[in-house]
Amino acid sequence: MSEKRQFFGTDGVRATANRHPMTPEFVLRLAQAAARVLTAGHKGAERPHCVVGRDTRASGEMLEAALVAGLNSAGIDAVLAGVIPTPAVALLAAQTGASFGVVVSASHNPFEDNGIKFVHGNGRKLNDTTEMAIEKIVLGGDGEPTRPEGRGIGRVSRLADSVSRYVAHAVASMEGVRLDGMRVALDNAHGAASLTSAAALEQLGADVQLFHSEPDGFNINENCGCTHSEELERLVRQSEAHAGIAHDGDADRIALCDEEAIALDGDELMAVAAESMLRKGTLKHNTLAVTIMSNYGLDDLVSRLGGRVIRTNVGDRYVLEQMHERGLNFGGEQSGHIIFGDWATTGDGLIAGLHLLRIMKETGEPLSRLRKCLKKFPQSSRNLRVRSKPPIAELVEAQKIIKETEKKLGDYGRVLLRYSGTESLIRLLVEGRDVEYLEAQADKIASAVLAQIG
Repeated sequence: MSEKRQFFGTDGVRATANRHPMTPEFVLRLAQAAARVLTAGHKGAERPHCVVGRDTRASGEMLEAALVAGLNSAGIDAVLAGVIPTPAVALLAAQTGASFGVVVSASHNPFEDNGIKFVHGNGRKLNDTTEMAIEKIVLGGDGEPTRPEGRGIGRVSRLADSVSRYVAHAVASMEGVRLDGMRVALDNAHGAASLTSAAALEQLGADVQLFHSEPDGFNINENCGCTHSEELERLVRQSEAHAGIAHDGDADRIALCDEEAIALDGDELMAVAAESMLRKGTLKHNTLAVTIMSNYGLDDLVSRLGGRVIRTNVGDRYVLEQMHERGLNFGGEQSGHIIFGDWATTGDGLIAGLHLLRIMKETGEPLSRLRKCLKKFPQSSRNLRVRSKPPIAELVEAQKIIKETEKKLGDYGRVLLRYSGTESLIRLLVEGRDVEYLEAQADKIASAVLAQIG
């Protein structure tokens, strides 16, 4: 697409709360625009409704209020699900026949940030075209709509059983497999999973050792959660658990840790699940969908088992688009967005965690042994803070070094350089077989980038 989105990144709109564009005024306008786009063609005597959820950030209450005002003023009933994981909003939108769902969350970001994420009524994320249509209205490029009055103005209600509905769905996804006798260290990142994950694990018989599950509005993701694997490793050692699970603030991602207190990344999680599904014949079209960031060791493993790997741009919504288009039921990101498509329409940290524990239970194997199925190609990565984001092609010196590196690596490696969609970062990945060479080239490329835009 030639047009560039101004507000939407790889996962919704995200910024410092109460600073443009994450102000009440902007969020109200965004809600009005989304309502117009996402209910176009709505038919029926009843007003369309939207399921609204949020994580535990203090600013979530303010932004939720602005969001609801925008929805109501556009003639949309707002059904408040309260503090709930992002995948729960996707599920509840589909279950209740909503026109769409929206989540107030900045995922793994610190508490000062917040964000708005939309899903269609079927629980699927928006594509670029839909987001561009919303932005066009926000920017005043499509005229002011006629606002409803009188009985046409939207109302607000609360979904009292939102947590129990989501927990019941997660438990049902295990299809009768229980986790009795399994001790699990659970890090909820003081986020939305604080109300859901322990409940599901306990219903399945697990011995849950609970940590970082006392949100106060300001401690979300603070030195905990799936971006702090060292903390999860510490918690597994402390509790002598068979496995550790950590979520991010809105619980659409997961990190797992084995019984030896060594964390797994998303590629290892997908490898364990894909191997199990291929052996059981449950991986549709024998195909796994991942992003360009995933290690090529996945391709090697899956191909040896008779399957194949397809790759997408970075962002779980691009993985989801390919899964939908190709009729696939499993995919994810190295960052921990794991999508079990038979049970979720988006990344779901709880369902992913449960199904990996299920594989442990069914095989009788610990995670430390299961993870060995993946033989990774070595990687060297850098996350570099930048002051501007010119086109990657304009990073002249860095591009010169990248071309030299790619020529040397040939078919046994790659170089990826891309901007973060949510932060002022550029991400560098060099993958190949010679670790010393990878590190040296990563340092050279990083230095060239920082010299120009650091």
